Amino acid sequence: MTPALFGRDHPAGVLRSEIVRATDSHGGLVLVTGEAGIGKTTLVTDTAHEARRRGALVVGGSCWDSDSTPGYWPWVQVLRGLRRSATAAEWAAAQEAADGRLGILLGDPANDGRAAGPSTGEADGDGASGASAEGAEAFGLYDAVTTALVTVSQSRPLVVVLDDLHSADPASLRLLEFAAQHAWFERLLLIGTYRDVEVEAPGHPLQQLILPLVSRASATLTLTGLGRDEVGALMSVTTGREPAPQLVDEVHRRTGGNPFFVEQTARLWHSGSPVSTIPPGVREAVRQRLSLLPDAVVSLLTAAAVLGREFRRQVLAVVHGSPVPQVERLLESAIVARVVVPRPSGSYAFAHDLLRETLYASLGDADTRRRHAAAVRALDAHGGLGDAVRPGDLARHAHLAGEELERDRRIDLLLAAARDASGRLADEEA
Repeated sequence: MTPALFGRDHPAGVLRSEIVRATDSHGGLVLVTGEAGIGKTTLVTDTAHEARRRGALVVGGSCWDSDSTPGYWPWVQVLRGLRRSATAAEWAAAQEAADGRLGILLGDPANDGRAAGPSTGEADGDGASGASAEGAEAFGLYDAVTTALVTVSQSRPLVVVLDDLHSADPASLRLLEFAAQHAWFERLLLIGTYRDVEVEAPGHPLQQLILPLVSRASATLTLTGLGRDEVGALMSVTTGREPAPQLVDEVHRRTGGNPFFVEQTARLWHSGSPVSTIPPGVREAVRQRLSLLPDAVVSLLTAAAVLGREFRRQVLAVVHGSPVPQVERLLESAIVARVVVPRPSGSYAFAHDLLRETLYASLGDADTRRRHAAAVRALDAHGGLGDAVRPGDLARHAHLAGEELERDRRIDLLLAAARDASGRLADEEA
């Protein structure tokens, strides 16, 4: 097993089964989802190697999130790959079956009898007749591309991989849905990857176009973080060194088992940097993920980051100055986005430490001290939280507040934490 496939036995097995079925009988649509860096592309690349080994033709395309990206861009790449990789006879048969309509996507509109670029199927505002014409043109293009793929698959199995569907244009997703309806009856396997945490975010423009694909897929594989042992194995392979068990525990906790985060952290450790350092690429990936959340959720989570790795909603409500029901609603959004996870004890925790640390690092030093001091004052003024606030937590806030909190109050809280630790026979904490 390649290093990138540590902990991926089940999804890799499902994809291998789909490849076997596509080469022996019929295909379909498979979706692979997960957050950035979780290993979707790597898993699908390994699957493509297996498909080629079994005699299938594999072509692919990647979506690109840019205003300058032309419509149907992933399908343009697919057709270019098909033209390049198929035999002359296969390509000629595909063109003939598509009735010469592929030229519009391949930059050869003369062969299609039209001079304009491909329509995305969106109305231009010319009324019902204009919308109808646009729809008919889009349907003709969907049919042409699908017919070409089916024709090649009748010569040999065909696997089409479309990466990063969360960045696709709407027309490309509609074409994929159209093709998926026909793949089940042919030796044509369609594989798509996308970041579900982005698509499921409120207001994502492609959400309603992804849902029909999920319902048509023969399998949807959601990749999650690696387990602790897989993290250790990946660190060892990445660096050529055997990490200490305590180091593996820390990296697993910090990264949540995200393979990209693990590899980047392991390389920093191998170069002599502490694992608490956040690699630039990892920080950017985490920031992008947090940017998908509503501002109100980010504000609440920033307050939670000040509280620590784990927190209780009642304490967070007091520190953030919001009613508990509102905090619960915002936390539910964070849970759906897989940024926060509920604990059996009734508390909440960040999915991994890098999320908390990125939020915490977004605060300036002065703001950080003020927030820790404000947390102490808010909790002082709000009794009745009982065991939800430990003396050690208050002492940590007091220490990090520095001069923002009155000196006598800081001393009182530090002494109270020491007495509490001694009372519980926790000499090391005391």
